[in-house]
Amino acid sequence: MRQRIDALGIKGSVLVISKGKVLLDYASNNTTDTSYLINSVQKSMTAAMVMKLVQEGKLSLHERLARFYPAIPGAKKITIENLLAMTAGLQLKPGARLGRRHFVSDQDNLACDVKKTVFEPKMLGKWYYSSLNYVYLCGIMTQVTGQSYEQLFRATYVEPLQLKQTEFLWSKPGKIIASRLVPGMIYRGGRYDVVKHKKALQAAHDELGAGSVVMSNHDLAKVMNYILAGSLLSKKSRRELYRARPPAYYNGGFYNDASLGLKTANGAGEGYYTFMRSTKTAKTMIIIQANKTRKGEFVVLKDRIDKLIVELFAKKGSI
Repeated sequence: MRQRIDALGIKGSVLVISKGKVLLDYASNNTTDTSYLINSVQKSMTAAMVMKLVQEGKLSLHERLARFYPAIPGAKKITIENLLAMTAGLQLKPGARLGRRHFVSDQDNLACDVKKTVFEPKMLGKWYYSSLNYVYLCGIMTQVTGQSYEQLFRATYVEPLQLKQTEFLWSKPGKIIASRLVPGMIYRGGRYDVVKHKKALQAAHDELGAGSVVMSNHDLAKVMNYILAGSLLSKKSRRELYRARPPAYYNGGFYNDASLGLKTANGAGEGYYTFMRSTKTAKTMIIIQANKTRKGEFVVLKDRIDKLIVELFAKKGSI
């Protein structure tokens, strides 16, 4: 198995859990407790936080976006469920980017995003991937609870699970160092250039709840287990959250393969890759993270890892 994973050519940290036991835990670059920016893999955690509020009766999947952001076009037609499944028909105006050029606050970023959001009625109910959906979910949670997204995240995951290598990218330098974060790198002109922290930090603020947290493989595995098989959500809540439709079978921050019982999450950006593959019970899991990336490489690696998972687990009956 290690040979097949190493053949992918990814330089980073690898964790393989099979039937609840650690099968492989090694690093081809960095160390096994190195942390990386997990980018869009964070969406699965944000979705579970939203579902917890639904479970507690503080929010409804059928709640309309207009209750929280009435100025967003189409808000009266869009539900929380649409946002989770990315079927809200929302996107940014052509050429627009999330957030403000110079970060002020989460609420300021959200106010800026509202002004740049457009609604495509024909896309309501149809899948269209955009972090904008999850940024708004963060704002909704803040309105419901009176707490910031970071406060909610720490109370939901960091504190109860005692995560040691998990931090927000904007945390104080001492905390970032303690998390053992390595800088993200992108291959350009025959060498790997370090992504400037200021640039990565801006993206982290803009992608609130969708790409602002750094984690080690072991911390990420703890959170995945907590979400998929732990006490965070009931079985009923998980069924509702991960009910997905074609073509993408996306909901709750995961691509959900019902035929194999697999949950898939990927993250890429600012010189980092994160690939997470898990069975629906989190008994079998592969996490691969790296901080050396190349343009055009992500999609190729993602497809190769998907094929590898089917070969390594499905054919052997490990799922």
